Amino acid sequence: MDSAVEIQRQAIASAEAAGLAQLGPCPPHLDETWLDIPLPHTTSNETNRTKIIWPKAPPGGEQRQCPLVVYYHGGGLSAGSPDSVLAPARAFATLFSCVVACPSLNQLPELGFPAPVRNAWEVTAWLSNARNLNEGVLKDTGTIVDPSHGFVVGGLSSGGATAAVIGAIYGLGANAAGIEEFIGITPLKNTVTGIFAGIPFLATASMLPSHYLEIFKSREENSEPTADMLRGQLESRLDAHSPWFSPLNLDKHVSNLAQTVRSHPPKVFIYGGHLDPFRDDSVIYAKWLEQVEGVSVRVTVIEGEDHNAWVTPPFPARHTRQIKEPTLDGMAWLLGQEWDREVELPF
Repeated sequence: MDSAVEIQRQAIASAEAAGLAQLGPCPPHLDETWLDIPLPHTTSNETNRTKIIWPKAPPGGEQRQCPLVVYYHGGGLSAGSPDSVLAPARAFATLFSCVVACPSLNQLPELGFPAPVRNAWEVTAWLSNARNLNEGVLKDTGTIVDPSHGFVVGGLSSGGATAAVIGAIYGLGANAAGIEEFIGITPLKNTVTGIFAGIPFLATASMLPSHYLEIFKSREENSEPTADMLRGQLESRLDAHSPWFSPLNLDKHVSNLAQTVRSHPPKVFIYGGHLDPFRDDSVIYAKWLEQVEGVSVRVTVIEGEDHNAWVTPPFPARHTRQIKEPTLDGMAWLLGQEWDREVELPF
């Protein structure tokens, strides 16, 4: 095991444990459980450890029909767990009456890239079949997933990048069959209605087309030795030219992007921090989406924030209204809902 990865995993696990202690048990209006989702195309019946959170059905036997949100945690595809995003997941389930699935995304370096992201696609495909949840953990709860009410794929940092990749591959539809990297992936069973890409890592100087390089300045403007070192370690474990790394790499595989990506989720919310080394990844991703017909994009760059997101660990900067409000605004827009801005924000 890479010692740097092990140190990172231990540090994040400790922070998660402290956050869970502060967060407390599942509140009475929600339910949650762990689920092992099967992964196809593996030789040892591997599964993905996923946390499912859902709002309890109202009393009286009336069924609650809920949107589905699949929300991936960060950690450089190497560290962290679904518990690191339990706080916002509980908030989504509470404020938007949605079922939230938080899969694991921490298999590097044991699994070489792009296996973790490809596995995330397969987990999303499994979750996209509403019967798997409705006839499984949600059976007899009075709560059901109904993707016609909304099906959002999102995440933070490497999880936000994974969501962006899933949205782009989904947008290819049948055209994905002609790209070698996507041969054999499982089709999604329901329409993805939105992508939530929080502080995503989607670009390197070596893979960017020249017309983006002039706005790719945040690596230098927000350089910091420790962050630069961690980013370098992550880049060494990835293939920055793969379409499993970034939607921008699809330009190398299709001749006419606007005509080829025909089924992209119609709404994409992106946010970055003004002081984040990955700030311009968000900006460039938004510009890339301008080529794709029928996609409405909202991008927010939060002043004074670095690589920051609403997560479970009790870091004070991660639990301010400044970071929670854009998160809730983005998810509300993707789900076509509103939320009461006067209430004390949960979790």
